[in-house]
Amino acid sequence: MKKPQLMIGLLAALGTAIGLFVAIVGLPYGRMSYTAFAALYHGTTNEQGKLYMTLDCDTSTAATDLVCNIPAGGVASPRDVLVTLGNNGPATSLSAMNFDVLTPNKPVLAPLPNVDGNRNGNPDLFDANFPNTVTFNCSLPAPQPELPPINPATAGSRLVCFTGANDGPALPTSIVNFQLATVHYTMTPPVVAGSVVLTIANVSLTDNAFNEIGSCNATISVAIDCFSTTFNFFVPTATPTATNTLIPTATNTPTNTATATNTSTPTLTPTPNPAPAVVKSPEGNANNTGPGPSANLWLCTTSTATPTPSLCAGPGEGHLRVFENATNVHQDYNADGIVDVPDMGLGAYEFQVEYDNFVIQSVNPCDVVFSPGGAGAARGYVDQLNSSAINPNCAGDPGLANNGTCAMSFVLENLIRFGCVTRGQVAGPVTSAVPMTIASLYLVPHPDLKNDIFPGNNNGTITILKDNGCELVDIFGHPVLGSINGGLTPICGDLAVTVRILEGDLNLDCKVSVTDEQAIATRYGGFFGSLLYNKWYDLEPATHDLDIDIKDLQKVFGRDGSTCQNPIPAQLPENPPAPFAPLLIRQ
Repeated sequence: MKKPQLMIGLLAALGTAIGLFVAIVGLPYGRMSYTAFAALYHGTTNEQGKLYMTLDCDTSTAATDLVCNIPAGGVASPRDVLVTLGNNGPATSLSAMNFDVLTPNKPVLAPLPNVDGNRNGNPDLFDANFPNTVTFNCSLPAPQPELPPINPATAGSRLVCFTGANDGPALPTSIVNFQLATVHYTMTPPVVAGSVVLTIANVSLTDNAFNEIGSCNATISVAIDCFSTTFNFFVPTATPTATNTLIPTATNTPTNTATATNTSTPTLTPTPNPAPAVVKSPEGNANNTGPGPSANLWLCTTSTATPTPSLCAGPGEGHLRVFENATNVHQDYNADGIVDVPDMGLGAYEFQVEYDNFVIQSVNPCDVVFSPGGAGAARGYVDQLNSSAINPNCAGDPGLANNGTCAMSFVLENLIRFGCVTRGQVAGPVTSAVPMTIASLYLVPHPDLKNDIFPGNNNGTITILKDNGCELVDIFGHPVLGSINGGLTPICGDLAVTVRILEGDLNLDCKVSVTDEQAIATRYGGFFGSLLYNKWYDLEPATHDLDIDIKDLQKVFGRDGSTCQNPIPAQLPENPPAPFAPLLIRQ
């Protein structure tokens, strides 16, 4: 080439193209970087197909007000900010949520104190949308108007609510302004013009099947858009700009400042055939189970030859029952993506459970769906198809099953492959969004843990019960509709289990009573090197201070009446560690 300027031009164009490619794709993992083309990415299509959360600075209007103009120099007055949800994706539900509302200028917007430690705190749950006052709980932990450490300049208000009964409110497609809560402030307008932007952080939303349906700032698994709201304070002699009131376009920048538009919320058609799923659901109540899902497994024993029936009999006490629940089980014999008519339903299933046998001694799988009274009974399955040899808590015997068997399952020291098949052409059970229990696990903690854990503060160990290779097939052996990768169920859920002791429960009977109080009182004054001393009774601090003093006694006496079903104070199951938190699904 004889024209060097032409060569230079071509190289410059090539460099520009490479730089553009890197900006879009991102390095080093080759993932799309939308922030590189933020201006092109913005638009109403960004909220399509998913949930979004907004802050509303004006509760007097029906619309979502992203900007409110306030005269500067006014007097202090109450001011409420709404936290709302919208849904442009498939219909879902809400069983658990947590979020923080952050104000960068507390002298202007100062959170008010709590009214109570539950639904009427600050933030204040919008009761009309959560009518089940029995199960929907916001007291563990209580609402926090100001997260510690208290800062004179800024504040963060946190609300954590969940239901232990899977009866949270429905979130249908195209719902807008679904009010979650109200944050109460005292507003003191500044004497000069300026703006205060409230933002949302640490958002996590879970449906009634313990699946994450959205999170932001930081995103955990399912990213949604979270929009801020702005208070503009103007000098009264100036003419304020118009208030922007409507659903914003998505701007998922670090500050999460939304751009208001005058377009209506787009409507999407829900997915006609949602993907099948197998998700774990532990027994227990709101004190012992949590989103994720997660659950407590309490160390509980009795010292008598004939245990008292009331001891170690509650959910999670000495053992933990966990149910494997399937949803969206439909036959698609001809693989055309449409549910067959008639729908012959479930004919067999299989899943693999991996566990740490130093923490969980055994998991004892048990068939439920094809057992008497199970979901398959309505279609002719009347025999128990589980293995009572594997799990003595299962009724029946595989040798007596006429329609099928689970005998091909195998058990290794930290892995169980459990599967059940049926015989013949009897139609199996089907299910859509309502979970169908197909099997159960019966977790037994390793007895050596009593030598490693003591009944002090924040005791316990967390372990992950992992499900892999979930498969649901019809009576002809074909994967159910929506299966992937040769027959795998797209969603195969895990469980985080916290094996622990009720704080102050010295005799491991799952309650703190006069027996425990007497046991530690007789050790009072003991110190390391004396026969009175035993680290089992050295409860406070958690690292042991080598004596049994008044702190240790109060640790027990102050928990009088505490039980594993209602710990005082709360001992919620621990959140699963990364990379499992909080949506524990895989294949």
